[in-house]
Amino acid sequence: MKILIIESVAATPHIETSGEIAIRLKKQGHDVNFCWVGFNLPWTDWDLNPIAKIIGGSYERKINNFCNILSKKNIKINHVDIPIDKNKVSKWAKKFRGNTKTLKNYKYDDCNLGASVASSLISKYQNVNLNLNDKINKVYPLLYSSGLIYERSKNIINKSHPDKIFTFNNRFATTYPIICAAKKLKVDISIHERGSDIYKFEIYPKDAHNINLIKNKINYYWNKSKKKNKITLAHKYFQNKKLNKIHIDKNIVNFTQNQTKGLLPKLPSNKRIVTFFSSRDYEKASIVDQEFDQLNAFKKFKKIIKNFKDIHLVIRVHPSRKKTPSDDDLEWLNFKDKNTTIIQSFEKIDSYALMFKSDIVTTYTSSIIVEASYFNKPTISIGNFWWSEKNISEEPKNNNELKKMLSKKYKFKKRSIKECLKVANYILNYGTKYKYYIPLTQRKGKFLGEILSWKPKYIRLIEEILNFFKQKIQ
Repeated sequence: MKILIIESVAATPHIETSGEIAIRLKKQGHDVNFCWVGFNLPWTDWDLNPIAKIIGGSYERKINNFCNILSKKNIKINHVDIPIDKNKVSKWAKKFRGNTKTLKNYKYDDCNLGASVASSLISKYQNVNLNLNDKINKVYPLLYSSGLIYERSKNIINKSHPDKIFTFNNRFATTYPIICAAKKLKVDISIHERGSDIYKFEIYPKDAHNINLIKNKINYYWNKSKKKNKITLAHKYFQNKKLNKIHIDKNIVNFTQNQTKGLLPKLPSNKRIVTFFSSRDYEKASIVDQEFDQLNAFKKFKKIIKNFKDIHLVIRVHPSRKKTPSDDDLEWLNFKDKNTTIIQSFEKIDSYALMFKSDIVTTYTSSIIVEASYFNKPTISIGNFWWSEKNISEEPKNNNELKKMLSKKYKFKKRSIKECLKVANYILNYGTKYKYYIPLTQRKGKFLGEILSWKPKYIRLIEEILNFFKQKIQ
């Protein structure tokens, strides 16, 4: 089989993961080719910071080194050598006018490249409701870069005629166009991403964010694991979350690390407490080809909850590790009233103490719904995510069902602890262990014994000298 790996992101461990895949496939007897399409772009996802560039840092240096290593393993390095009509791409990019919604539907060659540009902008500014009039100077370079990546990918696919393509995460301005080109030319494509910890990577067919695919993977990893202690470890996952303990090597961000254990807001004692734990809007909204509208769903939820005079609503905005308000906070503060308490993202209120204090835990797509169900708290999910339709939470199909669930007389069904454990098992174990890449930290590691670096030689030499004297002193 002829394999083509196309990449546009040079950050670690993503580029090293593509090398891992290339060598594995080569050893299986496939004809493996690699092509870098992320050169000379006005915008790149995971760009070097200005200081790194000033001292001579360059991702091109890192990619050249990477390609040399692959060549020694008899992996062919392909180059985009067919001229691209840059004026066509530039005219398309400059033609755009509109808001974020318009951008999400802005197409090039019948491919929705604007959606990935919106995704990158939302991720960069961590704001779902971007005012593109303020960011219009950012939109053009993203659109232009996206169009270039698309044309380069189409060219190299047409030139090499692969049977299958591999590339990185499919939701960014400089990565999604590769998927679009593959689909346009009807070539099968798979996506690679991080695994459950720094020692693993995962491969997804076509889309790394597809909810139904993840549901299947949850079951796959549960059935695959023959460990006698998998149930014990899954139970421990929930206990550790409750105690605010997270393994350092796991790809799990601890957003509660700055919270004060046991700290709760002042809440009325004569009312039932219903807490809505929000998801990070910008993360979900930036996923291409899927619809997430937490705010709209919540507005309908709050409209119904107003009918219950015996309920006090608490909104726990998804915690942030920052010490200042976020755009999410400003948005959620609009819902504050005498019967609604807003806990902002930076506040030290203990999310788990609040969960246990609540009479009902609700969310759109926050994973805390699984944790609450595991601890036998009444839960209501108003969004669709990995744990939907798994008997983990109540899932109202309409407003009437939601009203019944919020009633004081409603008896919540017993939830499936096993399904909760399956989710925990997946979070702890998904992915395949690296063979040729050795992670040292989340963003640093050795590929075939070498640290691929964007740093110039003189910087690396200085680092070696400093490390030498450091070891001497120790």
